[in-house]
Amino acid sequence: MSRINIKYLMLEDYANIFNKKKLFLRFNGLFSTFSENLKGTKIISEFAERFHLFHHYFTEYKYHLYSAYYFLEQLEQLEKAIMAQYIELKPFIEFQNETKIEYDSLIVQEYLLRIMPFLNTMFILQDRLMVVIAIFLDIEFKDPKQNPNESNKKYKKKVKNFRNKLQSFAAYANNHNLILKEFPDEIAELVVNYWIQNGQELRKYRNLEQHQFSLLEEVYIIRDSIERFVLYLPDNPNEKNFEKLTYDNNLIAIDFFKSEIQIFHDFVEEIMTFIGINPKIHEIGSGSSSKSNLIKNYNEGDLMKIWVIKNEAILFSVGEKTPNGEAAKLSLRKIRNKMNVLRWEIK
Repeated sequence: MSRINIKYLMLEDYANIFNKKKLFLRFNGLFSTFSENLKGTKIISEFAERFHLFHHYFTEYKYHLYSAYYFLEQLEQLEKAIMAQYIELKPFIEFQNETKIEYDSLIVQEYLLRIMPFLNTMFILQDRLMVVIAIFLDIEFKDPKQNPNESNKKYKKKVKNFRNKLQSFAAYANNHNLILKEFPDEIAELVVNYWIQNGQELRKYRNLEQHQFSLLEEVYIIRDSIERFVLYLPDNPNEKNFEKLTYDNNLIAIDFFKSEIQIFHDFVEEIMTFIGINPKIHEIGSGSSSKSNLIKNYNEGDLMKIWVIKNEAILFSVGEKTPNGEAAKLSLRKIRNKMNVLRWEIK
């Protein structure tokens, strides 16, 4: 029996990784620029609401950015584990002239389980981007007007559909109801070009897996000059008939994902450059809860919060009210966290 150890990077490691690889540094400067722009502004409910809304979306967005690279790293590590497993089996296999081998194992299943989370995360990153930018630029979208002969029921449905479209990157890229005209022409051009050249293709694979049938069929060890584990993606992700899917282009999923996430990164950073955002390094643990400002509303015993960071967990609990009515911080203590490695055993 041999053992394959895979050490996954924890999500909080990605602040350092992003800094080392210079990933999304301009996007990371968006919040500080937003805060600077509000300095000196008279704080009224309108500005406070906009600030908290931006903070919520920005914090959520950074979490999904880290998550996308986290899933990609897991796929890379699992691919190595699969190949290590195959190499252990190889001396016992009598090959003929096979150029590829259908390969399945528990580790392969672990690999396949990460495909949809990655695609869904990229889907979210696309959709939320224009929301974040619109709040930053203080763009307010007006509901479509009601036509003279349009019933109230039909109009309410139209308004609901319009508001839902504001959460969809595809709606901006296709200029649904002229929503893209609210943005500077340079941003509009970048959005349309990214969508036509790359963005919609990535989305097609997510939609195919989500709404039609599994992408996880063509899984092989290919025996070429370099042996490799691969998951092939179909050439025609718009196809609704499973029997008509083709794989002539040998599009390897993880290679496609790496290329697409780099293109998305460059697209986002180009928008940040246009709107004048300076790069800012990522800070570990900088993504605080968007509800943290509401801590004063809790009473003693109402709330405990736990942050698990690498091998330690920090516990925070709410104490007695201070004289000004805000909740006091009670205990801050550390406990051990032993789960930091996932292992697969090969028998």
